Amino acid sequence: TFHKEVIHQSGKATAEFIAPGNPLMDAVTDMVLENYRGLLRQGAILVDPLDQSEELRALYYLEHSIQDSRSTAGGERRVISRQMQFVEITFQGEAKSAGSAPFLDYQPLTEEFKPLVESILSADWLRGDLEKNIRAYAAQMLVPQHLQEVKARREENIERTEAAVRDRLTKEINYWDYRAEELKAQEQSGRTNARLNSDLARRRADDLQTRLQKRMMELEQERHISAAPPIIMGGALIVPAGLLNKLQNKA
Repeated sequence: TFHKEVIHQSGKATAEFIAPGNPLMDAVTDMVLENYRGLLRQGAILVDPLDQSEELRALYYLEHSIQDSRSTAGGERRVISRQMQFVEITFQGEAKSAGSAPFLDYQPLTEEFKPLVESILSADWLRGDLEKNIRAYAAQMLVPQHLQEVKARREENIERTEAAVRDRLTKEINYWDYRAEELKAQEQSGRTNARLNSDLARRRADDLQTRLQKRMMELEQERHISAAPPIIMGGALIVPAGLLNKLQNKA
C-alpha cells in the first residue's frame, strides 16, 4: 500500500516496506527474470508520447557491476554495487545516457499503429552493430562515473571502519597484554588465579592481534575495487509521437 492509514489493519498482516534487498522483492524479481529474460533480448517497440520529433531511436538497458578483491563462498569476486544503465542511440550512431528510468513515460505500441511502423523496422541503421557502439559508450562514459561514485563512498566507509576497529581492538590488546604481565608477576610471587592465568591472558591478547591483522587485510581487499564489463540486458525501439503522427497522416 501507499497509504499510511491502512498499514495496520485489524486481522491482517502489517504492510511491509518493499525495496531492493527485501527477500520477497528479490524472489519475485529472480522469478520474473528466470521466466522472461529472453523477452528483454527480443526487445519491444515503445512510444514516447512527449517527444514531438520524427527521429527514431533505440534504447538499450545494461547491467553494470563493481567488485572488490574479496571472494564469495564460490570463489568469485564479490559484487559491491550493481547498477542498471540506460543508453539511447540514434540513426546517426550517436549514443547518450537516457537517465535512470526513461521508460516510465513510454507507452506500448497499440495494435492499430503496428502496421504503420513496419516500414521503418527495416531501416539499414537498425541492422548495424548497435550493441558495439552502446558498449563503447557505456565503457567510456558510464562505467568510470559508476566506479568513481562507489570508490569515493567506499573509501570514506573503510577509513571510518579502520579507525574504529583499530581503536577498539588495540585497547583490548593492550588490556590483555597488561593483564598477562600482571598475572605473571602474581604467579611468580606465589599467588595464583583459579579462573585466569597469564598464559590464557596472553593467548587472548595474541588472538586479538591476529583478529586485528585479519580485519585490516579484509579492509584492504575491500579498498581495491574494479569495474566489470557492462552487460546488455535488452533493448527497445522508441518511436516518438511526432513520427507516429507523421506515419498516421501518410496512411
